[in-house]
Amino acid sequence: MSTVIPMFSNNSALQTIRDGGYGSADFDVETAPLTYLPESQGIKFLSSKSVIYRTDTGAELGVHGRGYKAVPPKAMIDTTRNILERSDLCLDNMKERIDTSHDGARTFVQYKLPEHTYQTPDGDEAALSLLAITSFDGTWPFMISAAAVQYACTNQQVFVTGEVAVYKAKHTQALDIEHGGRVITKSLAVFEQERELWRAWHKKEQTDRQAFNCFAKTLKATKALELSAEGHQPEDILNKMPRRNTSLEYMWNKWNSVYRKRLGGNYWAVYNTMTDWSTHAPSARASTMVNIAAVKNQRHEAVRSAIVSSDMRRAA
Repeated sequence: MSTVIPMFSNNSALQTIRDGGYGSADFDVETAPLTYLPESQGIKFLSSKSVIYRTDTGAELGVHGRGYKAVPPKAMIDTTRNILERSDLCLDNMKERIDTSHDGARTFVQYKLPEHTYQTPDGDEAALSLLAITSFDGTWPFMISAAAVQYACTNQQVFVTGEVAVYKAKHTQALDIEHGGRVITKSLAVFEQERELWRAWHKKEQTDRQAFNCFAKTLKATKALELSAEGHQPEDILNKMPRRNTSLEYMWNKWNSVYRKRLGGNYWAVYNTMTDWSTHAPSARASTMVNIAAVKNQRHEAVRSAIVSSDMRRAA
């Protein structure tokens, strides 16, 4: 019988996660100096940059200065798991989902914590969710952010109050695991702030035109906003657009057919419409270089940015 005693109360929950492996992030990386061969000289020169590549496929993941130390996705995932293990969050029944994009240059790891579940203003339930992301191509540093996942519609509700990035580090090789474990526990306080904001949004009435303008601002659809300012109705605006905007059409249809009917004409319904789009809308980008995890993350940031730049964070 083993005499090893776990140091952390979350050890058992994390061991189950660890036993599941690394999914699409199960690969190693190496770094090699870049060289170039000018046609006119025929001599190979050594660049001041280095390339990070996958050892299994040889795919290029990023180019950086010589001082950059690449940390494989598996090491990042191990670090994230260690941070969670050292936190005060309850990790019982926690689910982990690992996604990669751009041949592995970007890694997304989502954790759903069903033991931290709260009621939303419309009577649904939402569970705390954490998203860990990192990249080799310079898109973003290592970061863990907080969100919520609603059970009825499975929308991921992005958080907009408090410190959105619960834990962030520019150089992943120097992550402070102990500090990270203490910091992400603050996500519970952020969740409580969001719930207060959601309740305020449920009481904030919104007309169809106001809702449409919110969707257009989220998508940076400037022509739609110009037509709206001229007094055109949303349906006419969609027909007058110089190019079809499928994302704006998606939100407008969801607002009319689902959320305004179910939640009422309020900002909570507007917010749910936007998070429905960011979570569920199909992507028009067919490139094999971009997968749904990357698209969702970009959309979540668009929703967060639109709300943060408005005055709706002060609604409570």
